[in-house]
Amino acid sequence: MPDTELRAVAPVDPFSPQNRRTVDRLTRIGAAIGARRYLEVGVLKGQTFLNLDFAEMHAVDPNFRFDPATEARPNRQFFSQTSDQFFAVPPDAKPYDLIFLDGLHTFAQTFRDLCASQVLSHAGTVVVIDDTVPSDMVSMIPDQRLSNQMRKRHNLAGRNWHGDVCKVVMAIHDFFPNLDYRTIMGAGNPQTAVIRRPRADFKPRWNDLEAISRLDYAGFLANMDVMQPIDDGALVDWVSGG
Repeated sequence: MPDTELRAVAPVDPFSPQNRRTVDRLTRIGAAIGARRYLEVGVLKGQTFLNLDFAEMHAVDPNFRFDPATEARPNRQFFSQTSDQFFAVPPDAKPYDLIFLDGLHTFAQTFRDLCASQVLSHAGTVVVIDDTVPSDMVSMIPDQRLSNQMRKRHNLAGRNWHGDVCKVVMAIHDFFPNLDYRTIMGAGNPQTAVIRRPRADFKPRWNDLEAISRLDYAGFLANMDVMQPIDDGALVDWVSGG
């Protein structure tokens, strides 16, 4: 499915609690690693991107829900294209310090974005992946339209849609011994922070990418320990190597 399809609907209020937590989290990570160059994939209405402040900021989205021209700043660049198109021909060869992946909430696209982003990162780059913990079996359906239909059919509250992004974390666990990660939980939408750091205890659990791609919600819950949960209070120490 191309990443021009349905996307998670961002809150209307740019200062909603969920968005504010993400902005604060990214700001704290950025301060801890001395980030100057920031990349955000999946910007939509800009509630995260437009509330951040880094020396150089790049935003990628095939369908911005605002006019980028009105938000132009010397340190901001907007790329109205898919993430695949962006990573195929990036604007320059300089690596990013902090990358936020919040595009199409599917395993295939987010995994591809993660892999592609490694070429544009350095040893200390932190990649933060959004929506890595589905709230229920319906929110984990990778098709947003179907997820919404099922939620309505079964009278389930809310419109949560995380897709199957959680499988990206499972894939990191099994296929990237050079990447360490933690999933930030306990406040707001769970997100997973990834850094290039060898895992001494690396041991694949599935050793099969197809098996990971076929995981359902029950399989996710049964392997929740793989997510390596951490709370916001311990995040900066972990990013800093503590």
